[in-house]
Amino acid sequence: MKFVIDPDDLEAWKIHEGVMAKVVGEGQKMTGLMTIWEPGSKFSIHSHPQEQIGICLQGEAIFTIDGNEYLVKKGDVYNIPSNVPHNERNDGDEPAVFVECFAPVREDLLRKRFEQKTYD
Repeated sequence: MKFVIDPDDLEAWKIHEGVMAKVVGEGQKMTGLMTIWEPGSKFSIHSHPQEQIGICLQGEAIFTIDGNEYLVKKGDVYNIPSNVPHNERNDGDEPAVFVECFAPVREDLLRKRFEQKTYD
C-alpha cells in the first residue's frame, strides 16, 4: 500500500461518456476516487448503498441530490447519503475535477466498473 499517491501515476478509465476516473484510495472500509468531467458530460440519476463525500478541485458541476439542484464549484464539499438518488452534469466550459470517498468499499470501482441502481 502506498501512503502518498501522485494521481498522474494512476491509470484512468472511462466511467461513462466524457468522464474518466482513477481509484486513488483502497482502504479496508472506504474507496477513494478522482473523476474528471469534460464539459457537456452528464450521468443519469442513480443511487448506491455507499455514502459519498467529495470535494471539487477544479471547475464546477450541477449535482441533483434527492431532487434538489446544487452548483458545486472549486473548493466546495458535498455529502450524498447512502441510497439517495443523485446525478451530476458539467454545463461549464472547462473540465470539473472531483475527489470522492465512498464508504463502505465500492468493489465495483476497484474492478474499474460503475455499477449502481439507475432510475431512467
